[in-house]
Amino acid sequence: MKKVLFLYGMCCTPSVWDALKDRLEGIAPVFAEYPREIIQTANTVSDLTRWAMETYGGQNFDAVAGHSLGGLIALEMSAKYAAALGTVIMIESNLRPANPFYRNLMMPQNMVKFGDGVLSMLRCEAPYYTDALKQSVQEDFDFTPYVHRSQARLFALYGNRGLKNYSRRVSDLCLDPETEAKLHFKFIRNACHMPMIENPQGLADAIIKCLP
Repeated sequence: MKKVLFLYGMCCTPSVWDALKDRLEGIAPVFAEYPREIIQTANTVSDLTRWAMETYGGQNFDAVAGHSLGGLIALEMSAKYAAALGTVIMIESNLRPANPFYRNLMMPQNMVKFGDGVLSMLRCEAPYYTDALKQSVQEDFDFTPYVHRSQARLFALYGNRGLKNYSRRVSDLCLDPETEAKLHFKFIRNACHMPMIENPQGLADAIIKCLP
């Protein structure tokens, strides 16, 4: 069994992984939960990364998978702290501000099915996050230096927004060629920013294929 740490995104809760849990064949998942006292004082991604290292840094994981903010934490764990992580899986994590193609929460049909629950979760959790932390991942950010400092195998998973053959799906992430070359891209069909809810089987299959 591969041991994988899962880190969720901003304003989410561990329940965001519920539909994925039973689909992770061959994986022993560990689902992190950020303490309220941590997120209420964290002003940067690095503040959460320090907590993650203090909490999980002594454990041996085959991979760390993070959604959105969680993917940035995972990347920083492998780069800044030289954590012994063989594989980092970033799910819908923008390393730089992306083009509008990537700025949607869910596919329209998925908003009908899941929108009320997801929006309720985001609204309930948002007050616990500092404005400074929110701002740090909304504009004028650049996490690509961590890509070049990391020694891990780096996977970048994104929803395909229902467009299987969209020609700009990589270039719309606004990355430089050197960064693109270090990332292994995978795209989850019929999903946007919440693939663990929109297409949990597709995301599970992609995660499993990322593991050595």
